[in-house]
Amino acid sequence: MRWIAAAARARPGLVVVIVAAVWAVVETWPVAAHFGDTIYGFPGDATGSVALYWWWEYAARHGLSLFDNSLQGVPLGSGWDQIPFNALPMVVLTPLAVVFGPIATYNLEILSSFPLTAGVTYLLARRLDMRPLSAAFSALAFATVPFHIQKAMGHAGQTHMELFPGALLFLVRWRQGGSRWNLAAAGAMGGLELWTDFYFTAILSLLVGAFFLVSLVVRTGIWQTARAQLRAHVAAAGIVLLAAAAFVPVAVVFAHRPTSSGYAQSAQNAAQPLVRSYGELEQFSARIQFYLMPPHDNPLVPDSVRQWEIAHLHGNNFIEGELFVGYTVLLLAGGAVLVRRFQFPVVLALAIGVVGFAFSLPPNYVVPVIKLHPPSHYMYTLVPYLRVYSRFGVLVLFGAAILAGIGYGILQDRARSWLRPIALAAPFLLVAVEFNNLPPSHTTAILPAPAEYSWLQSQPSGTLIEYPLHGPMPGRQEIENRQYTLYQLVHEHPMFNTAVTVGPAAERAPQLEPYYGPGVVTQLQSLGIRYVFVHRQDYVTDGNDLPQTVSGLTYVRTLAGTDIYLVDSR
Repeated sequence: MRWIAAAARARPGLVVVIVAAVWAVVETWPVAAHFGDTIYGFPGDATGSVALYWWWEYAARHGLSLFDNSLQGVPLGSGWDQIPFNALPMVVLTPLAVVFGPIATYNLEILSSFPLTAGVTYLLARRLDMRPLSAAFSALAFATVPFHIQKAMGHAGQTHMELFPGALLFLVRWRQGGSRWNLAAAGAMGGLELWTDFYFTAILSLLVGAFFLVSLVVRTGIWQTARAQLRAHVAAAGIVLLAAAAFVPVAVVFAHRPTSSGYAQSAQNAAQPLVRSYGELEQFSARIQFYLMPPHDNPLVPDSVRQWEIAHLHGNNFIEGELFVGYTVLLLAGGAVLVRRFQFPVVLALAIGVVGFAFSLPPNYVVPVIKLHPPSHYMYTLVPYLRVYSRFGVLVLFGAAILAGIGYGILQDRARSWLRPIALAAPFLLVAVEFNNLPPSHTTAILPAPAEYSWLQSQPSGTLIEYPLHGPMPGRQEIENRQYTLYQLVHEHPMFNTAVTVGPAAERAPQLEPYYGPGVVTQLQSLGIRYVFVHRQDYVTDGNDLPQTVSGLTYVRTLAGTDIYLVDSR
């Protein structure tokens, strides 16, 4: 134990990184024990990401385009040209997928986000003059927040929150007398975020804006006059923008890229799905209670509270709407505001939280009888691509974590009695209890694959179509399609199905339901379909029949609840 204490004193930042990594392993268990066959999360966006990484690996091995999955949507087209891609995940994850496989790559992406977020947040907290233990609390409070856990269940790219504290770290260093290279580094953080996630880029832009506003208002001795301070900040903002702008051309190429249908057509198509409906803004925005509701996955939350949370999601979901700040974090943050209210770090953290809260609200928010228009109403007209404004709530969590670290420091100063060790350990333990989501585990075993895909793996080449192809519940059908495309990593056959909800194959799908409908087999023959899988339980749930005698189809067998047919030659 003595050497552990010595290591903690010598390398406290490293200890924070290790603790965050251990937390990630525990919260996602048993992923670490089944790294190549199990993922954290459930069928849907999570399995869709694994399927995407598989294609990058497959395309890299076979010399194909990473941008356009030519094995989906066959023969009409997958619709991948309508998906705006990001540069950094493709550049980093493709070689990892080639070496380790898509499932392990996905798990690496998820698990690495916790120590990276904690480590960079720790460096920021130290730069804001927090002592090691206070900085550790701030870092771990942000890295382990339930928002992060929920993102790990479905939105892998948005688990990496380290660029938020990273950009702020360089900006704070500049304000404290650092060189302008810090501004260029902050702009590079923004550029890397642009290469990673468009939503987080918008959020990071607000974070940077909040910094410059607070830094301009709160005077410091570095600049002798207010005019000098203004000039310095205008020039600094320009440097940040120029550094970030250097990343724009590559981002544009990856968002609107050439495919088999040509660059111009791809760019035209890619713009279409970016326009979201105004109703989606209402649905995928935050409400005040989202920040106060305990995590619904926490086993200590009573079922009555959990049911109340479900009933008050306003059409949102927990992956997007889990914004619980934490009662311990709130208490310590409140103490920081009361005691250190005029200090720059406190004002900065408050501003970040207020901006995030304002942008997370629905576009029409009534308080209490006056109809107000929060920023999302106006942002919609400028950036119709954005629809999930509850994601801006991550700034509330970030600001609260910074304030909580400052509040922890106040606790350190004032805890003098024999209770001091307990008082300093209690916040860490309380946050661990509040943010915990075990048991049960929240994982999905991908391998071994269902029996029908193992059967297809050994069959001659031919195009596969899977049913249900177009069901009455679009959300559930989208998840099913992502499950179908996921198992291309096993059978590697071309397939008509695609996880993309727009494009030629998706538009044709309604005409091919049900598989026994008049003229459907003729269409399958004209499309060159060879194999037909009918997932019986899903098909019955959609209200369909399951005839095994269909003219033009030869029934082969039923494996694991899936009927397998061959399409007869014309």
